[in-house]
Amino acid sequence: MATKLSERRSALDALLRSIVKQRCGSENVYYQPPANLRMKYPCICYKLEKIRSPKADDRVYRQTFHYSVTVIDTKPDSEMTAAMGLLAKASHDRHFISDNLYHDVFSVWY
Repeated sequence: MATKLSERRSALDALLRSIVKQRCGSENVYYQPPANLRMKYPCICYKLEKIRSPKADDRVYRQTFHYSVTVIDTKPDSEMTAAMGLLAKASHDRHFISDNLYHDVFSVWY
């Protein structure tokens, strides 16, 4: 299963990078960044939240991975936020402002 998790995360990472690059021209995407990392804005920051493993006949028959994806931008109406909202398995959780940066948090099942 570890290979499957890394493959799925790599695919999600590529998708998020394409969203940032199309809208900003950069690839500022960070996976579970350490506290001492200085991020460049606008960016997308994401982390693994949980893994669901439904079972049948005493076996796991499917795994789904839940990520928390945060769009961070200097503009209140970020094109990245709009693009994230169009993803089939994403839902907008909340919006907040911190340090004069606009944050939109999404739940993504991938």
